Amino acid sequence: MLTTSLLLASLAGAAPPETEGAAPLKIGGAAPTLFAGATPLQPAVELNPKGGAAPPEKRLTSAEKEGAAPSGVEGAAPSFEVMERIIVLGRKYAPESMSVHGEYDLSREFIEGQPLGNGNISDMLTILPGIQGSESSVTASLQAEIRAQLFSISGAQPWQTGFYFNGVKNNSRLDPAASERSPAQINDVQGHPQATFINAELVESVSVYDSNIPARFGGFSGGVVDVKARSNRVSEPRFSLTVRASDSAWNRYEIIDERRYNGTDEAQNELDETLQQPEFSKRTVNLSGATPIGEDYALNFSLSRTTSTITELSLRQPELTKRESVSSAVHFTSFNWWFDEVTISASHSPYQGQYLLTDVARSNFDIDGGGSTASARASKQFDKFKLETQVNYSFSENSRRAPNSYLPWYRAPGKDWGLNIGEIPFSVEGGYGDIDKEQEAVSFELRLQPNPWQWGRAEHQLEFGVQSDYTELRRFRRETGLVYNSPYRDANIDCRGQTLDCIEQSFAISLAELAAQLGGAIDFSNPEHVAAYQQNLLTRGQAFQYRRVYPLENILVDLTEASAYLEHDIRYQDWQFNLGLRADYDNFLEQFNIAPRLQIGRDFGSNKRLIIGANRYYAANLLTYKIREQQRSYITQYRPLSAGVVQDWTTSATAQRFRYRFDDVRTPYSDEASIAWKQYLGGGVFSIKAVQRWQRDQLSRGDSIERDGLTEIFQTNGGSGQHQRLTLSYQKQFGDHGIWAHTSYTRNETDAESYDASVDNTPEDEIVFFARPGANGMLNYQLVSLDDLTRLQSDFSRPLTATIALRSFWSDSWSTSLNARYVGEYESAENTGLLREISRGDVICSDCDISALNYPVYEQVTRRARTLFDLSAQYNWQINAAHALRFTMEISNLLDARTYAIGANQAGIETGRAFWFGVSYAWQ
Repeated sequence: MLTTSLLLASLAGAAPPETEGAAPLKIGGAAPTLFAGATPLQPAVELNPKGGAAPPEKRLTSAEKEGAAPSGVEGAAPSFEVMERIIVLGRKYAPESMSVHGEYDLSREFIEGQPLGNGNISDMLTILPGIQGSESSVTASLQAEIRAQLFSISGAQPWQTGFYFNGVKNNSRLDPAASERSPAQINDVQGHPQATFINAELVESVSVYDSNIPARFGGFSGGVVDVKARSNRVSEPRFSLTVRASDSAWNRYEIIDERRYNGTDEAQNELDETLQQPEFSKRTVNLSGATPIGEDYALNFSLSRTTSTITELSLRQPELTKRESVSSAVHFTSFNWWFDEVTISASHSPYQGQYLLTDVARSNFDIDGGGSTASARASKQFDKFKLETQVNYSFSENSRRAPNSYLPWYRAPGKDWGLNIGEIPFSVEGGYGDIDKEQEAVSFELRLQPNPWQWGRAEHQLEFGVQSDYTELRRFRRETGLVYNSPYRDANIDCRGQTLDCIEQSFAISLAELAAQLGGAIDFSNPEHVAAYQQNLLTRGQAFQYRRVYPLENILVDLTEASAYLEHDIRYQDWQFNLGLRADYDNFLEQFNIAPRLQIGRDFGSNKRLIIGANRYYAANLLTYKIREQQRSYITQYRPLSAGVVQDWTTSATAQRFRYRFDDVRTPYSDEASIAWKQYLGGGVFSIKAVQRWQRDQLSRGDSIERDGLTEIFQTNGGSGQHQRLTLSYQKQFGDHGIWAHTSYTRNETDAESYDASVDNTPEDEIVFFARPGANGMLNYQLVSLDDLTRLQSDFSRPLTATIALRSFWSDSWSTSLNARYVGEYESAENTGLLREISRGDVICSDCDISALNYPVYEQVTRRARTLFDLSAQYNWQINAAHALRFTMEISNLLDARTYAIGANQAGIETGRAFWFGVSYAWQ
């Protein structure tokens, strides 16, 4: 953290204000400038907001305590000159970094001043330039959701971000791309890019990189989020307790129903009054503490538990679902185990969610996620270098418990719960069955930093590191899954005792009795007779002709990865050169990937800097590719009807069975060029940044061949894309107020050789309808693969975004943060929740007699521009020297504006103004 007076004084070339009792400010023996390095001022002298300084705490090594020479040689002076480094703590509001890296630093003070919302640390990152959140971030369901929000950095997909928590990789390789789809997928579980969700209560600071990313980070093609846990050395025990809550009774909602209903039934078009106030409740309890253990040991712990309930709008009735998330961490630190510092850490962060399929009866299912980590890291400063090492273990899961049969009946008597919408209304029930997925990993990292040296007029700093990872993924389907399709109606159907997927026609009274009541015969040309017949009908006879059978699975795959990197930082007069190189290898694709990371900084005086970068980032080698290669294909079955009698299910001999192949595939990567200009302007800091990314060797579907009764679909590197972004930013401090404003124009393009909107040789569970408006105002429907649909969606590609953030300290006790965020208009493809029929049974199963099949419908929609305001306020009450209370209030969507989360042909609840209230107690 850096005081604004220090920041502006450095920009202007003036000496920073003196602080009483502080030594003259030096960094490496030279006067500091704002743009001098990655962190202009490293914390060492504590400044409070009103001035005054606390002397820096000096930590003595064991050798110093015993009077030994630091070099370890008896009676000898150190062989290198120790540079004086004084740390200044103060108030820095804006997180923008002035280093050559595209880095944003979020301090603990910044985190506490922002609206916390759901509490996950990643939820507040969308305030940063170059980061775009998902459209679901403003939905009513996510308001009570515990899962961390999805976001994109520099145009990449959410799972292409590298996540780190205290040096441990926090990426899930359990098919994280599935996180963008429905919570219930036919043959997968909704995943998440993060293996565990990290509550903000556990976090000390966050570094976010959107460009010019250091070589020590690998396995991503978007950006990096590096989270540091709260772990402080204290002289006295400390403890804090926080309780936060949000409730539907405090919030405003708007019911939106833009579906196109069939008929003129007024009751069908009226909104249920119970939906005007959904049940919603969310509670968060946070505990954290730290205590010294003697002179050389410290213990830190954090615990956060969040529970929530939310009402889902399903089949025109409110259905209550629940979520629970726990984030916990403990850190034990020693300063007396030969190393200068040894930290042993453990975390446990499980997630449990109760869900349902919208407008699907008896579809409740559970998802279990999250996991645990353990790590040990150590560091020691030797005479000529510093050594850091870390060993990590992690376990996470992503599992589902659900009904194992999915049945889309026609909406008819006996199966009449479905909504009367769509070309052919359906009444759907059931789910997609149980799936268990687990990830277990062990990693080792070693980092070496020789002491800085002078060569000629240039200063040099090297950093070298090696990393090794071993990962196992496991996938289980312990119960056969059944997904039905192609219902068939027949008044005289005979189910032969099969009740799961067949229903016979039945009447309140026999047809003979009804005929007698109508005068001896039923005249179907007589409207009164037809009405009487319909009222007498209890169940309409129907059965399914087609189903996919998902067999049992027990899959185990593993991956070994190794990497090394080298960074050389050179500073010569007004120039800074950061030359990095990274090499990665894995035993799946069996290839070396060499990634250069080059950044150049040029200072023009003490208040202007030009930064240029050229970098390459290789995507994570998704172990899920190996899982997909070993997955068992579904089996296609059909059953004929003979004289109205349902026959036995028969396995089709002609229907395709699919297998994915990843032969000779290269690791996808992105090349980046960036340029930025930062300068002191009008008492603040102005910056303009341009980032260009070229996505190369992206995976896409290639050719397919028939072999051993399977259709093998080869994956190729035929995909490509581009990301272009221009960002303007300005930050300024005036008195006790700080303002930060930025706007970005973004353009994303993606392409693939396989993209032709064809569904030939595509598995049935990966086909959907895509509807676009036609010239006559009607919708044009086309079958596309889910792979191609992702190229039509632009959830993370708003062309124009802008943010203005104002942080104000009104007194020693009162402070507020006000954020205004604008998102421009854009088009995307959204799931309508509808099914649509098409006759193509002979294409997928030539020996089957199938009348029609139904597929989910996605529709092109235009999301209107929106501007939302969020406000948070904090009041601190220092009861006495040892006890303090803090009261917080957060208001999202302050002006109660439309979020436009509900699009055309959709129904649901939009959130208006929403409140969080919290109280914290601190003892020290």
